[in-house]
Amino acid sequence: MKKDDRILALRAAAEAIARGEFTLKIPTGNDEIGQLGKSLKKISSYLQKQLDTSQSLYKIMVECNLNLHLIDVLNHIYESFKDHLPYDRISLALLENEGNKLKLHWVRASYDELIINTGHSIPMSDSSLQTIVDPNELLIINDLSAHLEKHSESPLSQAIFKEGIRSCLICPLIANGKPIGFIFFSYRKKNTYKNLHKDLFLQIASQLAMIIEKTKLYQGVKLNKQLIEQKKTLEQRVTHDALTGLLNRAAILDILHKKVLQARRGGFGIAVIMIDIDHFKTINDTYGHLTGDAVLCETANRLLKSARSHEYIGRYGGEEFLAIVLPYDQDGALKAAERFRNAVACQEVSARRKFISVTISLGVTIGTEKETLDENLLLQKADEALYLAKHKGRNRVELIN
Repeated sequence: MKKDDRILALRAAAEAIARGEFTLKIPTGNDEIGQLGKSLKKISSYLQKQLDTSQSLYKIMVECNLNLHLIDVLNHIYESFKDHLPYDRISLALLENEGNKLKLHWVRASYDELIINTGHSIPMSDSSLQTIVDPNELLIINDLSAHLEKHSESPLSQAIFKEGIRSCLICPLIANGKPIGFIFFSYRKKNTYKNLHKDLFLQIASQLAMIIEKTKLYQGVKLNKQLIEQKKTLEQRVTHDALTGLLNRAAILDILHKKVLQARRGGFGIAVIMIDIDHFKTINDTYGHLTGDAVLCETANRLLKSARSHEYIGRYGGEEFLAIVLPYDQDGALKAAERFRNAVACQEVSARRKFISVTISLGVTIGTEKETLDENLLLQKADEALYLAKHKGRNRVELIN
């Protein structure tokens, strides 16, 4: 390309960048004009990254306004920021008992070996907690092994280290000027977090604090305990299956409807898994309906225990169950289905003094584009995949897209 043509190309690229267009081809080389092109290319790449980050933050704001379910917003953050921030694990802990206790409310990680999990709580007076959290300051620990040498008495730091974490960023959540909890970003490599990450973490934390405040998840509102229990009991009866305790058909289909809408807005995939107990009629005919009910309940229990925080399980009808997994790609959906299958088949079911070998067949489908993100279409394809799994011999997973 001639010198004048390259200058014109660089000018066109600069004007495109000024308009917010970062995909234009920029000529580069080893002379002065080429070096200028390289610099312009770096600027374009940086601005594109900043734009992507801003759009991800905007999506969090949209989720906060459209969706008051904190868990769904946290799952959205976990899926949306992998291109902008380094992390293997994100955790949310909230202060309880007038700020005297810190309880872990949500965890999601890229690995299964969690030592500190949801429900774990520590008194704020515990010296091990005071070594790693400050209610008013964002803290970066870039070498947990060095930190552990200084605070070897800290059971909390020891547990985090044992889990494989080597870098942590701990950001307080502030509402009405007061700390209400912490968001933890963790990575299994040293020297991960830098000061340039702080602004983005603080913006994420402010959005989380807003939704917590909005939904009154954490507020000093003391409601009558009996009324709360009555409300929980009523909601349980309306939304859950009386026999298995799982979400009933209406509730799981309602969740599917809402998650499909979220997937369309968020631009991520949703997996639907239809599950059926193999030879259930034979179990009923051989051992009786009471034993059949016991098998049904134990199968439901194993499915529920093996489900992750972003996976929903419901009783679809009879011996059929429905699982909704999001946001997920094909590989992740198949791994989830295989995890469900193994949870049921791994050992015999003990039912009314009998040990019965129980297996399940699973049909998987995934919606990724707007035309495939249709709840009726997803159910139809999952059912077809389930039929295929049973036709091929049962106790297996099949996928149809």
